[in-house]
Amino acid sequence: MSLYEFGPFQLDDARLLLLDRGAPLPIGPKVVETLLALIEHPGEVFPKGDLLARIWPEGYVDEANLAQNIYVLRKTLRARWDAEAIETIPRRGYRFAASVVRREIARPEPAAPRRPAFRWRGLAMAASFALIAVFGGTKLESRIAPGHAVGSEVAAQDARLYTIGRYYWNLRSKDGISKSVEYFSRIIANDPRDARGYAGLALANAIMADYGYGKASAKVDIARARAYAHKALSVDPNDGDAYAVLGMIASGTMKATPAQIARALADLRRAIALDPSSGSAHEWYGIALLQQGHVAESYTELERAAQLDPLSVATTAWLGTTAYLERHYRDAIAYAQETLDLSPQRPDAYETLGLAYEALGDDARAKATFNKMAAVCEKCAPGAAALLAPLFARENRMAEARAQLEIAQRNAKEVAPQDLAIAFEAVGDHERALTWLHRSRLNDDYAAAYIAHDPRFAGLRKISKSGA
Repeated sequence: MSLYEFGPFQLDDARLLLLDRGAPLPIGPKVVETLLALIEHPGEVFPKGDLLARIWPEGYVDEANLAQNIYVLRKTLRARWDAEAIETIPRRGYRFAASVVRREIARPEPAAPRRPAFRWRGLAMAASFALIAVFGGTKLESRIAPGHAVGSEVAAQDARLYTIGRYYWNLRSKDGISKSVEYFSRIIANDPRDARGYAGLALANAIMADYGYGKASAKVDIARARAYAHKALSVDPNDGDAYAVLGMIASGTMKATPAQIARALADLRRAIALDPSSGSAHEWYGIALLQQGHVAESYTELERAAQLDPLSVATTAWLGTTAYLERHYRDAIAYAQETLDLSPQRPDAYETLGLAYEALGDDARAKATFNKMAAVCEKCAPGAAALLAPLFARENRMAEARAQLEIAQRNAKEVAPQDLAIAFEAVGDHERALTWLHRSRLNDDYAAAYIAHDPRFAGLRKISKSGA
């Protein structure tokens, strides 16, 4: 028997228990097995496929289960230890980065015979089915046309397909959305009268349009999303996901009219009323509120979305942004780090993380974060340069500040106008700072709301109001 020690923790490999200073922590055996696999070889990359084969040799699972285990482990360790022990190695696997001490301990004497473990296994199976039934706050009750009968085997298969599809959709990556489309399409192939398949495709096409993932234009993806949403509602008039998509599309329309905004908010509220456990509905309602400048209300909605759907990287990313705008900088850092745990190449999380460090006066970490943003996302390098320029200017390293600004200017289409405004202000070019600030406000409602609450704009807001 071995006892592994790291930080304040001990891991008992025989009993599959994780202890905090000797007290057992309430996490499941599969989660502990995942940690054990990593700490047996500290500093080495453990490929995802090998981890899956070790933890679930019986098969029938995919990366969704592994990602959930890693998420639980990171949250558990962070709550008690100020260290980033588990690293994600993009496209490869995971690595335990902290030092580990292994101690051999005596095997205890055999205990008196106990009752068979069948009751525990039954409870574990029941718990597993409960987790499948509610995945990330999304209820999986079948949404099929009234009066339409479907075999229990097909219904169970479709529930599983929907669960996996939603997992990949929640990654909000190009590959993730593509995989989600495959799973949602299989639901329709199995049962054309199951609204979940159409609602899922509506969700996927909405994200393709929002993130620019589609092969066609955003307008085409939006039209498809709207069509799939209406198809879902024709099958099930009370499909909350469909209303959420319609609300998200309307709220994201550039320069939407007051009537369009009111309709969007109404659709999102209806989506929440139909399915209060829908994390995506709460997320999009929170974003819509943020776009209208209601930051505190947005923060509340996004917190609710994160509680319902803790594996949604978009929700935690937006929650980090809103926490930053609310001046909750340490919360913003925590949410941004959570986002990067699940999606290590998400640039908006790096931006939030760096800005929160900057707001706290930790310029060294802010610089390191923006540099990493440029390293993991090539097209984000100009945006990172615009964020770095004010940091160099603050240190009176004006040549380096102007060099970063030049990089940002050369690729201005890849840079948020408000970030260019801040960069120009930092090097003393007030006129061009105000020009870019004006462009940003014309860009969309979100940019205007962001400028109104971002602490970086305090000085520019005063200059703008005075007409200087």
